[in-house]
Order: sequence, then C-alpha cells, then structure tokens
Amino acid sequence: MRTRYVIKNKMDSKEQVVKIQKTANTIYDLKDHTDVKYCSEITDFLIKKLGVNSDQRISTQNFSALVVSRYLTNHSVLESMASRYGSDLQIIELGSGFTPHFLNLRSEVGKYIEIDLDINSKLKEEITKKLTSKDNIIFISGDILSVDVWNKVKDIIDTTKPVIIFSEGVVAQYFTKEQKEKIANLTKDFLVSNGSAFIIDDTIRNHIELHSNPIIKEGMDRVATQSGNNTYKGEVTSLTHEIDNWSKLFNNKVSTIDYILSKPGMDFAINNLKLIVCMRDIKNEFETVLAQLSENNKNTRVWK
Repeated sequence: MRTRYVIKNKMDSKEQVVKIQKTANTIYDLKDHTDVKYCSEITDFLIKKLGVNSDQRISTQNFSALVVSRYLTNHSVLESMASRYGSDLQIIELGSGFTPHFLNLRSEVGKYIEIDLDINSKLKEEITKKLTSKDNIIFISGDILSVDVWNKVKDIIDTTKPVIIFSEGVVAQYFTKEQKEKIANLTKDFLVSNGSAFIIDDTIRNHIELHSNPIIKEGMDRVATQSGNNTYKGEVTSLTHEIDNWSKLFNNKVSTIDYILSKPGMDFAINNLKLIVCMRDIKNEFETVLAQLSENNKNTRVWK
C-alpha cells in the first residue's frame, strides 16, 4: 500500500535544489560518520539527481555530531516501540527529509507515514522504491501545519492502535511557540491509544548554558544564517520549560531519554541533550522501559 497525496508547491529548479540541500544535511552527516544502512545510496541518488555535491551543509562540521546523535536516539525509540507493537504500530514522521528510519526498522510496523513538502516527498518516494520492496509506507506531500494534510492522515490512521508521531529537527529547532501549539492541536486526537506518543528532539535552543561556547556559537550562527529561520536563535528557552510546555499541550506523561553519544569532542553538549517523549501511558508501563532505553543510550557511542 504505497500511497501518495500531492499538494502542489511551485518552485523553479534552482529554488528546489537550495531547499532540498537544506533538508539533506542529516543524510550527508550519517553517511560520513556512521554505518547506518542506505545512507550512501540515498546520498549518491541526491548528488546525481540534483547535480550538486554533499559539501553544501546547513551546519558546521562539529554540529554533525549533534545531527548523528539526534537521528540515532530517535531511531532507538522507534525500534523499541516497533519491537513491542509490531504490525499494530503506526508511525508518522514530520518533515521526514531523506532520513532512512523506515528503511532501517528491524521490526515490521503496520503503517509508516512520511509528511514533507512536495519536492522532497517525490524524491524520497522515488529512492525508497529503488531500495526496498516493502509497501507499508505512505507519502503525504504538504505543510505539516496544514489542516488538509491531517485530514488525509485521518483517512489512514486507526486510532484504536498505538500511533507514534515524531519530528527530527523541524519542530524543535524552527517552530515558534504558536506553531508548536498548532501542531499539538492538529495531532493530539491521533494519540488516544495506550502506547501512542509525540516525540520531539532536543535542540541547542533549549540550552542557554551552552550558548557562550565558541563551538556552539559558531554552529548556531551558521544554522540560523543557512536556514533563513530567525526563530532558531531569536526564540530561545530552557529544556525544563520546553518539557513543561509539551506536557501541557498534550496533557500526557512526559519522559526524557538521553542521547546516544557520537563525536567525543562534543560530549560537553550531547550529554545535556534529552529526547522528549509525550507518552499516552494509561497502564503506567512505559516509565521503566524508557528509563532503561535512556540508560542504554547514555553508554553507547556511534561515530566514525
């Protein structure tokens, strides 16, 4: 059941390439610094398709460590929940870009939905078809803050079964307070079954205590400039405040999970980062599970 819904976005070819390059940062960094499967194939596909190289990164070299840790930490939660629920689990990835989460899941889930803007979604569908015969992925093109997009999701999701909705980089880094409230309102009705969760990665925005560090300052300046999003630097907060905010928005139990370690020289920052999991935990069964996952992550390093 490989399905796609298209909401048209008009861009000329140069604008398309620039936009795609801004969302390909994760796959480039994973290819260079991990052995995550399919990263080389996806990167080669993008370079050939776009006629550009992978050197045009949105962040500094040191920030690659944060990108790698973010991806691996998110994937650790997806693997944990997929092994628990299997074909009952439905996963929705917001602003999916070119990350290979679906391709690398060891346990088969019921449905995997990727939501991204039209050009990214088309390219991701094309490359996914080349790399796997699995057909339980659904591509929805459009803005993740669009009501139209979530009306499409309603036709697909079975809310009597667990649903995981996660965002890697988009919501945490670039959304304003108002946009965070909107995405919570658009998604909360999908998270009613036990085991459902909304997962948000941490961001340097949440750690003012690190902002004076020269490495962090350089990285934040570049991300803000390259992304063209002033919210990244202009609307900072604290991790405690961020956790409280998501807890109120979803009215769910919130757990945090330590990041998997990557580049040793960035431990001073990575050790501060926590994945935020707003879990529908009716039976009070997940606190211990997530705590053990967090402990395992804290003692794992993946970097090359």
